Amino acid sequence: MEYSDLFDSKLIRLNKEFESQLELFEYVSDILEEEDYTEDTFFEAVTAREKVFPTGLQTDMVNLAIPHTDVIHVKKPFIFVVTLTKPVKFVQMGTFDEWVDIDTVFFLGIKEPQEQVGLLSNIMTQFRDKHFIDAFNSMVNISKMEELLKNEFGSVEV
Repeated sequence: MEYSDLFDSKLIRLNKEFESQLELFEYVSDILEEEDYTEDTFFEAVTAREKVFPTGLQTDMVNLAIPHTDVIHVKKPFIFVVTLTKPVKFVQMGTFDEWVDIDTVFFLGIKEPQEQVGLLSNIMTQFRDKHFIDAFNSMVNISKMEELLKNEFGSVEV
């Protein structure tokens, strides 16, 4: 499997608005369970993990969160992408009390734990690339976003 295989238009939502992180997690978890990507334990697991290991990342070019949880809650691998019209508060990765306004969320569902570090690194690399960020932020069409993500994440094996 390649990183590009993890993206599917069914798991991309653009310009969504949520009142809270919990509402966002519930929305995504419901879709993932309905599409048979996750176990019914995913929502509780990803919510609990986010409290212990925050995933918010504030950078110069984008504010990104990368929520994920243990492989036992994932049926098949995925990346669920959500862009937000109104930022949602997340705690900055590596802290417990620094809140950041997040406008892009990549939910990860990985079946092999050793693949997670490489995927996280790949996502971080892409979001340091101004060309990628400009293209990503300009997307208003789900199929075009899927095409961009598949092309940019390319054929890196997982």
